[in-house]
Amino acid sequence: MKSLVELVAKDEEDEIVVPKRSKSAKASSGPGRLGTSSSAGGRPTPQMRRLMRITAGIGIALGGFVSLVAVMAVVGLAIDNVWARLVVGLLLVVGLPAFLADRMLKRSDSTLATRGSLGMVADVFAIVLLGAALMLIAADSVTSSLFRHEADLYAKHGSTTMARAVYFVAGVSPVFPGEKPAAAPTGSASASAGASAGGTPGPAPSK
Repeated sequence: MKSLVELVAKDEEDEIVVPKRSKSAKASSGPGRLGTSSSAGGRPTPQMRRLMRITAGIGIALGGFVSLVAVMAVVGLAIDNVWARLVVGLLLVVGLPAFLADRMLKRSDSTLATRGSLGMVADVFAIVLLGAALMLIAADSVTSSLFRHEADLYAKHGSTTMARAVYFVAGVSPVFPGEKPAAAPTGSASASAGASAGGTPGPAPSK
């Protein structure tokens, strides 16, 4: 019995005592770490912000152009006036993303809506317009004829630069009056040349 008591007392003496951290050390280490992590992970860096703005701008420019041309092409099937087509196209291309952005701002937190409203609106415009443009280009079998018709209207009114851009979206290499074709004229190329003589460029076969 005596030996057992001695063993228990010896074990108690051999226990390792872990030193307690002082309150000053906790105060110096805890909030500092939390503040650093929150400041580093809460907001993006200036370089990331610049990259996000550039990406959103490219998406709005490319997606807006393709979407606007597509809407103008649909309206152009019934109306030949370029200003009427432009007004209808701008109303749809600007109105739909603006409506979606307004819905998202109303459903979001008030702090986020007031602090990052412009960034959210730009992101919504970029996502909607670029997504619509990708779907239009993916449906090439359906939209190619619409884009070619719209490009023909631009070429008919003398807007060669705009016609080239829309022909490029349609995947067509046109031959305008006064330009020499790259290869010897074949049956289809001679037909395109005949159409070009009439004032509207004849598109070559699709790429």
